[in-house]
Amino acid sequence: MKYILHLLGWVALCAALTGCESHTPTPTPDKDSELKIVINEVNTSAKYIELYNKGDKPADISGLTIIKNNEGPISNIDGSADFVVADGTTLPAGGFAVIGCKGNTTQYEGLSLGTSKSGISGSKSLLLELVDGEGNHLDYFVNTAKEKPTAKDEWDGEILYSFDVAMRVGDGADKWFIMAEGTPGAPNGGSVIRGHNMPEVDFEAEPTPGQGGNDDNQGSTPSTPSNPGTGTSSLAESVAYVWDESTFPEIRLTVKEDEWNKMLETFDRNSKTKQYFKGDVSFFNGTKTFEFNEAGWRLRGNTSRRRPEGNGGEVHKRDNADWHHVHLQFNFRKYHKDSAHTIGGVRKVHVKWAKDDPSYVREMYCYDLFRRYGVWTAINDIYCRLWIHVEGDKQPAYYGVYEMLETIDDEYLEVRSDLFGGHKGNLWKCSYTEKGPADLKDYSNDAKFGLDQDTDEEWPYELKTEHNSFSSAKAQLVDFMQKLNSKSGQDLHDWLGEVIDIPLFLKTYAVNVTVGMWDDYWNNGNNYYMYFNASGTSGYKFYFIPYDYDNTLGTSQNVCRIEDSGTCTPLKWGSNSMYPLVNKIIQFEDYKALYVGYLKELVDSSNSYFDQHASAARIRAWHSKISPYVSNDTGEDMEIHDRPASWSNKGHYRLLEDSNNNFFKVKKDTYNSILN
Repeated sequence: MKYILHLLGWVALCAALTGCESHTPTPTPDKDSELKIVINEVNTSAKYIELYNKGDKPADISGLTIIKNNEGPISNIDGSADFVVADGTTLPAGGFAVIGCKGNTTQYEGLSLGTSKSGISGSKSLLLELVDGEGNHLDYFVNTAKEKPTAKDEWDGEILYSFDVAMRVGDGADKWFIMAEGTPGAPNGGSVIRGHNMPEVDFEAEPTPGQGGNDDNQGSTPSTPSNPGTGTSSLAESVAYVWDESTFPEIRLTVKEDEWNKMLETFDRNSKTKQYFKGDVSFFNGTKTFEFNEAGWRLRGNTSRRRPEGNGGEVHKRDNADWHHVHLQFNFRKYHKDSAHTIGGVRKVHVKWAKDDPSYVREMYCYDLFRRYGVWTAINDIYCRLWIHVEGDKQPAYYGVYEMLETIDDEYLEVRSDLFGGHKGNLWKCSYTEKGPADLKDYSNDAKFGLDQDTDEEWPYELKTEHNSFSSAKAQLVDFMQKLNSKSGQDLHDWLGEVIDIPLFLKTYAVNVTVGMWDDYWNNGNNYYMYFNASGTSGYKFYFIPYDYDNTLGTSQNVCRIEDSGTCTPLKWGSNSMYPLVNKIIQFEDYKALYVGYLKELVDSSNSYFDQHASAARIRAWHSKISPYVSNDTGEDMEIHDRPASWSNKGHYRLLEDSNNNFFKVKKDTYNSILN
């Protein structure tokens, strides 16, 4: 399970899953400090490998070489011997060096180290080990679906991802990304296609000496995860397959006309209905189509829930429908409990239109930032396209570009079981409803607690799992709230550290506040999940799960105390008296220092997390991908615009404009003013 989770593409999970880290090289005797040379970029299209000196001193890199696929060093330009870096070669601190591959003699910026005859492929398994002149391991890059491959293993031909360019962002960092373009001999950056976490490799065994001469024709034919949809792949593999960020899935819903009219009539009676309806669903990810007969589908949304066609009381108008964008939930196995109605175990997806987001990127950006920053509780999401065909119409209605999101349920917990420390605990959805906010303060009102039973009733705290009894799950939550609100001083400090993963929680909230999420727990008692990984009133861990991030990045309202989500202080984001959890934690100096450190790190221009220009590059890449497909048959949201929702109280904010209205710039300036 630990390895398979790497396939999810969650950029910062490597340390949590496998302990994957930068390996400390063995010092060469004639050097006065440890070498800090790493493989920084691998380009399988332009054929080069970039090295980077992340140390603070120049480094003698004489004798360095690359061992490929456990078969020995790469060969020199004529294939007659091993490729090694020439004697007397020095790489400056912060400097770049490039090795050409497959005979590539192009001269790049930085230091050119020469050319190898050996090739590198992004469509086959690939292991590149950087070693010094005495054979000491310095660093590696790997693209394989083999768990913890070792130098003694027979090489495995199954790959994680097909790629052209992979690089660390920023230079020398632990995190790898698959990118749109390379930056040979220059600082890394550009448009991110997806994250690329790597399995841990055991290099304790001695490398096989001097075979050299490898080329792209060696190795096995790559394969995809083991046939999702047949029930033979693991759930985590299938989740990775479904949420592959390099794809642009097409979802087609076909509904009988009487079933469609039944849905319209049900909505007219109760706009908050959670009732499922039947339809045939196809899911095409660019390589394979999955067909689900009689799948379940229903409307979703809170204030955004609406009728998908016409006005109240109207039935379907064949070939003349007035379509409207809506959020939908698909449950492939709602009516047929078999593996044929899952994608290798994946049974649900949630599709969401870009309500109140003319930029089409706000929620996509936020979840990507969570994952990029190591908040592994954040869900997966990718773009998709949606068609709805009511039988009898001449052709389906194209609903346009949607966001496809992972649902937070038993399946979500199971995939992350190793990280949570179990998936049989208690999962709660927390919302501001007619019964009040999910404030984690008022625990005496029984009406605020309920069990999800597909009814139309809503509670601030809605139990989503049924592994344990509702009464025991509620007792656990009430006990947590009582202790949170009654403990103080060192007793509170120590209890918080015992039951909450404080660094993970504060990283989550640092991202939450940085993206300007005002309709959240701290400010409005709304839009989050929480998970207790064990039952009972002790011996558990509490996890806060971020949720619903479309009203962010400058789209805001005057709610509670926030007037401007760009300039509001991150230390007093919400109401400490009404919603006590965050302030209960950051009142302690050691916890506060963690929170402030995360806030500063997010806006630090030396990394790409919330940097204005790196963020703009990611947004433009998304826009380039989806813009040809935005126009749709609803006539709504037909173009992409860089602005907040029309109702936003701060309509001047922009994401791409290089001005004082840029939300990323404003946020950074606010933090620099308040936190330094």
